[in-house]
Amino acid sequence: DGSSDDIKPSLLLVVPNPQKEETHSNMIEQIVNDFNSNSETEFNRNTFVIHSSLEVLKQCKLFLGDDAPILSQGLRKCILPHTNMAVTLFLPEWADNVHPSQQNDGEMDPWLNLVREEQVLELISARVIGAPMV
Repeated sequence: DGSSDDIKPSLLLVVPNPQKEETHSNMIEQIVNDFNSNSETEFNRNTFVIHSSLEVLKQCKLFLGDDAPILSQGLRKCILPHTNMAVTLFLPEWADNVHPSQQNDGEMDPWLNLVREEQVLELISARVIGAPMV
């Protein structure tokens, strides 16, 4: 019907609630699972997780299943078990708290991808351009 209620955000920024003892990785897992369960499409879904903590991203690997990630279009993606959803974990190169040694660790980890700020802008722009017209 063209209402603005049909528009879903393509970028989500969240902060854990310390009063509920939420960790960043727990929250990311919940968002990914909620996004997957609320998906009404049968097509493959791609979810990009960008976090400036190498440790948080390593913790996220626990919910991605035991299968090694696949290489697709130069990115390492994990397919969630029993779904058609791919999750790509990114460590931002430009973040102030990311040390070069962490970048090296991220580059060597088969589950992680390093991302430049320009790449994030391209990913977001591509998502907005691909959004349905209302």
